[in-house]
Amino acid sequence: MSSSRASTRQAAAKANEALQQSGRSGAKKVAGEKRKGQKQEPPSKAKKGKKEDEELQKSEQAMAKAPPEEPQSEKPPAEPKTLNGEAKEEEEREEPSTPEKGEEGKAVEPKEEGRKEEPSTKKQPEPEAKEKEAEPKERGEVSGGTAVKESEGREEALPSNILEKGIIYFFFRPKVSVDEPEGVSDVARTFMVLRPLPQGATLTEGPIGDSGNCRLLMLPKKVLPQSSRERFMGFVEKAGATAQTVKESFLGSNEYETKTRGTQHAPAAGPLAEGVYAITSTTRTSHLAYILTIPSELGEVQTDLGLKNQGSFIISAKNPKYPSSARLPKTAEYPQGVLDQFHDLRWVPMQPQFIDYPNAQFLLIGEAQGDLGKGGITEEKDKEAGKAEPSEELETLEHENEVRAYPLRGDDTVFDDLNMSMKDYPKVRTTWE
Repeated sequence: MSSSRASTRQAAAKANEALQQSGRSGAKKVAGEKRKGQKQEPPSKAKKGKKEDEELQKSEQAMAKAPPEEPQSEKPPAEPKTLNGEAKEEEEREEPSTPEKGEEGKAVEPKEEGRKEEPSTKKQPEPEAKEKEAEPKERGEVSGGTAVKESEGREEALPSNILEKGIIYFFFRPKVSVDEPEGVSDVARTFMVLRPLPQGATLTEGPIGDSGNCRLLMLPKKVLPQSSRERFMGFVEKAGATAQTVKESFLGSNEYETKTRGTQHAPAAGPLAEGVYAITSTTRTSHLAYILTIPSELGEVQTDLGLKNQGSFIISAKNPKYPSSARLPKTAEYPQGVLDQFHDLRWVPMQPQFIDYPNAQFLLIGEAQGDLGKGGITEEKDKEAGKAEPSEELETLEHENEVRAYPLRGDDTVFDDLNMSMKDYPKVRTTWE
């Protein structure tokens, strides 16, 4: 027992001595390395690495607890990068190519700058596209609207008894299947198209613009009244229409089927004349006065249908309350305010508003041929005020219309004004041959 205890003590003593020697040798090595200036950093780096790991672990735990603060935790490493000039250039180059979505984890400040710049680059082409789309409209308005200009001085000098002024067109349609009419007997009916102008309007160069205020008036008697004994009824086919609507719906050719005769062909309406007009009023009557500009020389067609270089008709409006012999689908649907102006009379002097409704009926009575008659005179109060006669206003307007028309295409200007193709409609006819 004593021998075994001694041996264990000796072994323990040897182990202690070995431990002490290894400790001394390690200390000598460290001291020697310090003296020689050899590597001392690894131990310190290990210590620093442990500290950084601990700090990262703490920051990760904090970020996990507060996710919204993730972008802020990444700002510090991004800031030193932007201090470098080269890094700035790289960011500037990458901003246009970086898309866009799902990059909220990046630095907030560069992201916001990119977002402010991107909409500006995207919105810049949009106004250009809108301007390109608006160009055709602006061109249409310029080409179609330059002929009409308004003048305050012209309106102030206008006689008070001119209720309306504007451009007037006369058309006639041949009978069914008659492409080349040889006389009035081959005419089915005659039309008038009234295009009102502003009271202070003057005419310059170019076609008349389409204001969507055309009236299409039908004359079933084919010819216009030439004396006070001739009284012809007419009615409004269309009111408040564009020239395009009038052209396509009423003046163009068409074909239709009948039970007895099969397919029938209705020829297109041909232009008869163009000029200026005025609806004027006197004490008890109203007048439709006109002066023609086209054709430059009237022929037998115009004469046979009752037109002169200038003339006037007495024009009256019919109260829709009273029965009529005209076969119309229905009567004019006047608002109550307009109906009240008839005062329960069967016929009243024409006011422009009375022919602003489809199916409105009017009466034309022949008055003057070759002059304007009472349609061109003014009232006493206008004479005392020194205002011009309606005839003077019409003559001025006709001269402006002539100057406007003939530099375009002369007698064919009527096609420009109504946007009509000369291929689809007959030319202004002056002879039946």
